[in-house]
Amino acid sequence: MVRRAAPLAFTLALLAPTAFARLPSDAPPLPPPSGMTIVNVSTAQQLADACWNLASNEAILIAPGTYPLDGVSFPNGVDGRLTVGHFGAAPISNIQIRGATGHPSDVVILGAGMLDPSVPFGFQVFTATDVTIADLSIGNVYYHALAVQGDQGAQRVRVYHARLFDAGQQIVKGVPGADDVTIEYSELFLTAGAVNHPEGSPPGSCYTNAIDGVTDDRWIVRDNLIHDIWCQDHTLAGPAVLLWQGSSDTLVERNTILDSSRGISLGLTGADDHLGGVARNNFIRWDAGAPYAVDVPIYTTSPNSSILHNTALTRGRYPNAVEVRFAGATGVRVDNNLLDAAIQPRDGATPAVDGNLFDAVPAWFVDVAGGDLHLTAAATPAIDRVTRLADASDDFDAQTRPDGADQTDIGADERAAGDGIFADGFDGN
Repeated sequence: MVRRAAPLAFTLALLAPTAFARLPSDAPPLPPPSGMTIVNVSTAQQLADACWNLASNEAILIAPGTYPLDGVSFPNGVDGRLTVGHFGAAPISNIQIRGATGHPSDVVILGAGMLDPSVPFGFQVFTATDVTIADLSIGNVYYHALAVQGDQGAQRVRVYHARLFDAGQQIVKGVPGADDVTIEYSELFLTAGAVNHPEGSPPGSCYTNAIDGVTDDRWIVRDNLIHDIWCQDHTLAGPAVLLWQGSSDTLVERNTILDSSRGISLGLTGADDHLGGVARNNFIRWDAGAPYAVDVPIYTTSPNSSILHNTALTRGRYPNAVEVRFAGATGVRVDNNLLDAAIQPRDGATPAVDGNLFDAVPAWFVDVAGGDLHLTAAATPAIDRVTRLADASDDFDAQTRPDGADQTDIGADERAAGDGIFADGFDGN
């Protein structure tokens, strides 16, 4: 059944964006499904059945309401998860699963809790490609709000204008071969930090990331708000965005990452952990008073990766804002970043470093506490100091940077009239 009234109001209060929420702009609305069979659903059981029975060129439109998965009789006869394509089944393609109103807060899909295995996943994509999941909220699950099973052929999955939250392990998980995933205009967060999970690594430990892609190529993570990725036991959480174990060519741009233990990580354990990749035009700001462990905002072990025009503030919680690690991480560029801490090569890394500032102060930004790291007029040491890079020609707001010598600002924001972000994350939606 769909629960409305009081339960819906409670859930929306839980999901209401916090005061610091920032995104670069509201998501442009998706066009209506075209040339597809439309399946309308209004109960959790109908939603589970529609997902199980998906065929190519179908779109599921979900009516407003709260959809508790713990009371559904699932077609797989095992447990609660919304399957897109079946394990071992023939592939399907061109799939959309969308909230009908276009507002993520109108459709809230809930599991049974981060420590209750009866609902292990929100969506689990198996033998499906060209899948769009949009305009809905999903969370409170045991493993992952979204798992993309590349081992079953799942590829080209797009998450758009969604809220994904409170997963017992990683919020979004890509297993090997889950290539060409795009996550954009979405909010990923933990309401009160990550739990110690019975199936953590090791068991009983905090085992979390907002996004974790393993042996996956060409992921795009852009225009998102990611926040509060930290452990309830105050140990060090995993990076908010982690692509590793042989992943390649990740693009992480124009995101706001706040109040987390770690930020963006292209690779983790060695120089063969990731290849290539770009992190550019991101706002990252740590909580100066956080009780949990804090580490570096941007980290790469990836040969030929580029760290360009980011604004990252550790606020005294960690000595480095960017780390490049391992001698095998050759060809790394770290250019035009606005920081309040060092760029640190480690274990023999020798990145090319140019045009960075290391002494940013709060007066240079519109609202540090709120996570708005647009520049103020006081940021003169960062304004009009460098030349536009060919591979970072626009800024956090997707505005084109000016061309010419010493015409471009350092960091993610190019100061200009009309810089705009909406203050509540999803403009009330």
